[in-house]
Amino acid sequence: MSRKPDGILIKKIRGKTFVTEIYFDKKSKETFQDKMFKVIHSKGK
Repeated sequence: MSRKPDGILIKKIRGKTFVTEIYFDKKSKETFQDKMFKVIHSKGK
C-alpha cells in the first residue's frame, strides 16, 4: 500500500540532489519541524 509523503525535502549538495520524503507518524507527537531538523542533520555529516 503506497501513500504520498507528507513532505518532500530537496537539497543540493556538491552538485548532487537529495530528495527526502517525509512521512508523518500519526501516533507520534513529533512535529513536522522536528522531522525536518532531523533529516537535515542526518544529511549534514
